[in-house]
Amino acid sequence: MNNKKRLIGITATLLLTQAFYASASTGSRLQATGGITGFEGSAGGGITPWAVIAGYGSREEINGTVNLQFLNTGEYSLTTTGAAIGVYDRFEFSAQKQRLDVSSGIVSNVFNLLTEGQISTAPGTEIEQDIFGVKVKLLGDAVFSDSPWIPQLSLGLQYKKNRDFDSSLALSSGLVPLPDVGVPKLLGAQDDSGTDVYLSASKVLLGVLGGNNLLLNGTARLTKANSFGLLGFGAQNDDSYELEWEGSIAVLPSDSTVIGVEFRTQTNRLGGLAEEETVTDVFVAYFPNKAWSLTAAYVDLGSLPFEPDASGFYLSITANL
Repeated sequence: MNNKKRLIGITATLLLTQAFYASASTGSRLQATGGITGFEGSAGGGITPWAVIAGYGSREEINGTVNLQFLNTGEYSLTTTGAAIGVYDRFEFSAQKQRLDVSSGIVSNVFNLLTEGQISTAPGTEIEQDIFGVKVKLLGDAVFSDSPWIPQLSLGLQYKKNRDFDSSLALSSGLVPLPDVGVPKLLGAQDDSGTDVYLSASKVLLGVLGGNNLLLNGTARLTKANSFGLLGFGAQNDDSYELEWEGSIAVLPSDSTVIGVEFRTQTNRLGGLAEEETVTDVFVAYFPNKAWSLTAAYVDLGSLPFEPDASGFYLSITANL
């Protein structure tokens, strides 16, 4: 745990150093056109990828980003760190590490339910997931094109590996009542890894909203993931891909500010304690220059195990290298 805290601290220091001292002329594309970094590592909004490519690199440039993000709902907290590279405004490669901390109260409730009250206390636990993504721009441009209504269209893949699918849950005494059974497996997930395939369309409509620019994005995703993969992939009675929908709408009142809302549907494979609902957020992103951006959001996650109305505040900082 100390090593993980140290790693997060080092990442935060690097991000802040880049944010305050990096050149504001990173890349040739217009400010804010790289979006922010989503919690899964792809450029876009906080909870859904957009068709834009990470960074501000033009067709002749390679540009990178690093990010640090935090979300807390009370019983759960999610910390993510990662990096992405945009190549010639055509390809994006990303890597993201997620760590979900689950409180002692949640784990205690799980054991209390499973043992019908015989075990009522247990320490908290954590679930880690690695995500490796690739995105390719197929056609169009989110800002400039021959037709103002033709969007930028991008195809993406995200390979997700849950590191705690079968990590045993221990009691306070150190006893392991269910060896090789982690939270995802305990809730009925089938696999510890999966690959999402998504198609995003993004367009910035210039000056259409009282002289302000308007961003529209839609994403269709094929996935087996439960709660984005943090609760594993597939289910014992449903291991098929499902089509899920995501969307964003945002207004750009200035070159440095983006205000918007997002949604993301989820397939309820596991049911029971792991019942899933549509996720929504309201966000404000601030781009003081091309070197960095800061995003704050209120996120409604719907239902989580033993937290039926999970919501909280999300903070994200992205720095361009």
